[in-house]
Amino acid sequence: MSNFGDDSDSENDRIMMDRPPSSYGSMQSDDHEEELDDFDESTLKQSTRVRLHRPDSPETAITERTNTNQSSIYKDGLFLRQPIMHLGDYHVQHSINREPSIMEPSEMQSDIRTEAAMDEELNDRDTEMNERGVQEVQNENAAMEVQVEQAEATTEEEDFDEIVIQCEEPRDPPPLPPEGAGLQFKHKHSSLTLRHVLKQMVGCLSQLHPGEIAYFKRCLSTHYRFRKNYSTIADLNDPLDVIDKMIEVCGLGETLHLTIRSLHNVGKGDLDGYLRKSCRRAVLLHDLKLAYNRRYYNLYEGRCRPGQQRYISDVYVEPVTVIRGTREPINPENEVLKIPYTVEETQIRAADIFRPLPHEQKPIRMVMMTGIPACGLTVAINKFIIDWMEEKSNQDFQFVFPLPAKELHLGKDGNQSFLELLGSFFAEADDIKFIEKPDCLSLFVINALECYKYNLDFKNNEMITSARTKAPLDALLTSLIKGTLLPNARVWITSHVTASHRIPPHLIDRYVELRGFTDEKKEDYFTKRTTEPELGRKVYNHMKRSKALEIICHIPLFSWMVAFIFERGFRDPEYGKHPPGITAFYSQYIIVQMNRSFEKYRGGSSEAQDWKDEDKMFIEMLGKMSYRMIQDGRDWFKVDDLTSVHLTYEDLRTRDELTTEVKRRNEDLRTWVFKFVHITIQEYMAAMYVYVTFRKHGKNAIEPSKMSWFQGTNKDRSMIELFRPAIDRALASPTGHLDMFLRFLIGLLTPGTEDNLRGYQLNHYHPKAKGTEDVVKYINKKMRDNLHPDRRRNLELCLVELEEGKEGR
Repeated sequence: MSNFGDDSDSENDRIMMDRPPSSYGSMQSDDHEEELDDFDESTLKQSTRVRLHRPDSPETAITERTNTNQSSIYKDGLFLRQPIMHLGDYHVQHSINREPSIMEPSEMQSDIRTEAAMDEELNDRDTEMNERGVQEVQNENAAMEVQVEQAEATTEEEDFDEIVIQCEEPRDPPPLPPEGAGLQFKHKHSSLTLRHVLKQMVGCLSQLHPGEIAYFKRCLSTHYRFRKNYSTIADLNDPLDVIDKMIEVCGLGETLHLTIRSLHNVGKGDLDGYLRKSCRRAVLLHDLKLAYNRRYYNLYEGRCRPGQQRYISDVYVEPVTVIRGTREPINPENEVLKIPYTVEETQIRAADIFRPLPHEQKPIRMVMMTGIPACGLTVAINKFIIDWMEEKSNQDFQFVFPLPAKELHLGKDGNQSFLELLGSFFAEADDIKFIEKPDCLSLFVINALECYKYNLDFKNNEMITSARTKAPLDALLTSLIKGTLLPNARVWITSHVTASHRIPPHLIDRYVELRGFTDEKKEDYFTKRTTEPELGRKVYNHMKRSKALEIICHIPLFSWMVAFIFERGFRDPEYGKHPPGITAFYSQYIIVQMNRSFEKYRGGSSEAQDWKDEDKMFIEMLGKMSYRMIQDGRDWFKVDDLTSVHLTYEDLRTRDELTTEVKRRNEDLRTWVFKFVHITIQEYMAAMYVYVTFRKHGKNAIEPSKMSWFQGTNKDRSMIELFRPAIDRALASPTGHLDMFLRFLIGLLTPGTEDNLRGYQLNHYHPKAKGTEDVVKYINKKMRDNLHPDRRRNLELCLVELEEGKEGR
């Protein structure tokens, strides 16, 4: 995961001159020992540009400092074919300190050389300077002079908390990415390439004496990757070979992390500080990937249950993603009612939301992704981040920062800078000033905008232009979305439809909607989520026996519920003989979605999850409104409809997992149009209201005029008094608009399904329903009449609901 470089071995050859081409772990020459045996002074001058002088017997730092008055050259030392510090490449202020005035006495005395040797070396360097230019000179005094001159030039760069190393960029553009690869139209930033990071690590290790190299390797032995195979690096002394083996074992990102830590342990604080700054982006990328690896690789399906998380790769199936057209977000498909609709939208891959279409020239900076509740918005973000981490897509983004809107207000109190805001959510990203640079393309993901507690006042908030300017949180977010703050960054916001209107339309470059699963995606989901493909196919085929289930399973959450129940049901060899019932699934769906809304708006504590009386009343009144909508023959409602059943828009907004906004003409709340996430949810809510009203209050909502004068006996009346008029009205409908309503109403009659209402809409010890047998007899009697085939088929499915609900199957 930390291997963010993908350069070939040939690139290593260009990095370290004259090294033979090899793979990781085999860069050390086989003839190394013979070369050292045949070593002489003339060979050194011809084949090397750097000669490091070591004291005799440098086994430890202690023996190194006790070896004084040494004038001989340590002939078993380290010889690199490339100069340690390229002046033309290292535009740094904090380069390797080599001033004689601050060296230890033992180090100064151990570097004493004869005048003849020094003259010969200077002559060679003068010749080499003429051939290669000033950038290849390794004279220490010249290096110090250049460093002083460049210190002033790099002062501005140091303000961004990184040391910039100028590298030659590839001239040819990368090949066009395939569909589904997202935004990948640029070469990787030079500071994140294998070439740059490897060069910096080898350069720093080249400053160590052999004793320090040995200490460096012993520091690595404590790491879990080297505890058992420490012998693979124990005999390596060449810095390039050591780093090469570390990359082979650990990957590039972890190697950089270990190198910085081990240099600090060796006592080379100047080296580890320099390496951290010269590879600042690579260090941040590695740290972020480690954090995201723990955070996004697994998820909870449905609701959080300890120990029930799943790897996202085991359950994720890409939903249908479209650029918003004229169609409403609600799936109009229905088992009974045929609702005509036209599709005028462009389907894209989930990873391509920032990728311009062929006819689009302007880059996509701001993307708003919406969808009905439980369509998988959060999971889509998780998958996007994982693919970015694994370098499968969207590699133009150097960094991705997910910011949960629900938790933004939990950061620092008072005014804060945007860098401080990032640091409060990502400890790895503390004080990353370089994020303001034009060459640092970052993505900020704001998830669940409906949970954001501030106003997003785009008109009156202060305009922020610097990530280091302190301002209120709301001003920081509005400036980020406007583009005055970090104009080169990209912003991705996910939201329910209602909350998406908080962002002015002119700031949004692309609207994207998640539409859930197609039939092919449903099959993929049911077979992928289980380790037994045969079991997955059984579940899928059993689900398809019910057309209503097959349609509603376009919602990923509903697919999870069906799979969860059926997978356990098929443990019984007798399971699956009858077509599946649907009423129990809808009952559970309402409960799960209400609990999810409690967790979103109230918190995750046990007290916040408790159903209050107003929550139970909300469900009952929403069902009452649904029943009125069915009687009127419509599937939409407005705020006035909520008011008619003593509900407010605020009640709906804080329990928004069952409905969604579909149309808004202006800012007048009364003109907003809402719908249930599917028409069958509306039909179930209406049936539940009618059933609970009869069982709990003794009132017949279908025939309110026919009631006993003594209300106390109504609770004990036979259920046939409710179901006889319900069946008659459903059979009299020419369009069948009451078919699903009747099926849900009869499905609630059985003990197995009625138990789902206990503790919510009914008391735990509510008496059992009476007269179930009379309802079955009446249905059979009606089936013998001369009915329309569709109405007869619906009565058969009503009997299936009764059969499936007897034992709570």
